Amino acid sequence: MVTRMPALKVRIADIMSGKWVRMEGMQASYIQTPSGLKISRARTLSTVVGKFTSEDGSFTSITLDDGTETIRGKVFQGSPLLARVEQGDIVDAIGKVKEYNGEIYLNMESASRISDPNMELLRRLELLSRPKIEAKEDKEAADKERLRKVILDLLKANPEGTTFEEIVKETKENEAALEPILDEMLNEGICYEPTPGKIRKI
Repeated sequence: MVTRMPALKVRIADIMSGKWVRMEGMQASYIQTPSGLKISRARTLSTVVGKFTSEDGSFTSITLDDGTETIRGKVFQGSPLLARVEQGDIVDAIGKVKEYNGEIYLNMESASRISDPNMELLRRLELLSRPKIEAKEDKEAADKERLRKVILDLLKANPEGTTFEEIVKETKENEAALEPILDEMLNEGICYEPTPGKIRKI
């Protein structure tokens, strides 16, 4: 089962300064920031500095600016989500981070207009006082994704399959750390066991 990633409260600069990581299968792609944050869904408090709607109304985008950077938020298929949002509005926006043709943007899920300008100051203070434990959790998540990639690369390099012992040797990790990751990959259908103890990529 794929767990929905939480919407992280971030600065737009956090998104735009990060590295786009494209995942395979049902795993959500994400931005890996220099500070270690993994952003799949983002929540920003920013000002709408531009808005565009296609002639047929099937596509709308807004340009968001929080004082650190700008990013476009988009909706497709005639969604009315941004119908009441106008240039100059302050919005609390939530969206999935996406990439297309080299552009990082937000596939919008919600955009609530904010009437109290003090909310911007409150959000800045919130981001400055983010608990350090969050960085630790993000590092653990990044380590997990690194191991998943190493395992996946090993399985691709050995189409006939590889053993758990070989995976332990290649990753230089202990069995207790690898078992839940392999179980997760098996449950997701990324790989399977044709015979006990041997693992192959699907």
